[in-house]
Amino acid sequence: MQLQEYVEQVVKDLPCSKREKQDIKDELLDHLGSMKWELIEEGYEEAEASAMAIQRFGSHVTISQQLKESMPLLDKYVRKWVRALFGLYLAITSYLVLLSPDRWQRRAFTIDWKQRMIEYGVPEYTHLFQNTKPLSTLIDYVIHSNRYSAYTLVYNLFGNIALFMPLGMLLPLLFPTFQSIHRIFFTALLASLGIEFLQFLFALGSFDVDDLLLNVVGALLGYGVFKTGAAIMKRKK
Repeated sequence: MQLQEYVEQVVKDLPCSKREKQDIKDELLDHLGSMKWELIEEGYEEAEASAMAIQRFGSHVTISQQLKESMPLLDKYVRKWVRALFGLYLAITSYLVLLSPDRWQRRAFTIDWKQRMIEYGVPEYTHLFQNTKPLSTLIDYVIHSNRYSAYTLVYNLFGNIALFMPLGMLLPLLFPTFQSIHRIFFTALLASLGIEFLQFLFALGSFDVDDLLLNVVGALLGYGVFKTGAAIMKRKK
């Protein structure tokens, strides 16, 4: 069997794009070629050296199976697009939670409110825009839903969930170390805490512990979508 034929059989059924198959073929041929020329230098004929190189490398069925098991869900060319999508997600999230003009307009109101409360001698009301009691805001939305517009309810409830769903989906796709529900949970919690802290520090929003809860729920839902998609892809592979 020629080296080219052997390599073709190895990569034939690999679950990846043609471009990555070609990269794998080139790498395998490079290794086999180096082994072959070492054998020729030892005094073997070219045909015999090729056969021995293939024999030392192993059965094409075994090599192919090992490659299948070691390959990530997405080949490296698709991963570039997913990496770009993740970067776009981070940029959009940063804009929405920290940089949008609407937040900076509300910042002026928040700062003015706090100054007025201090001047009026009621500094306790400067904490009007904070909630450190878990589920307090969520329960208020449910019990007093008639006080809020549909937009406010959807924006504050489902918006916080939707904001972190891509985090739970994209992180494990790009980084195998994040293919763990515990790591997604703590990463989402820390990221949400960071956002809430920055919003509080720069008066760009209110600190609400229920936002942390909704953000983490969103990330876990996203991770559930990832796990479902990964199971389907592995079954197809």
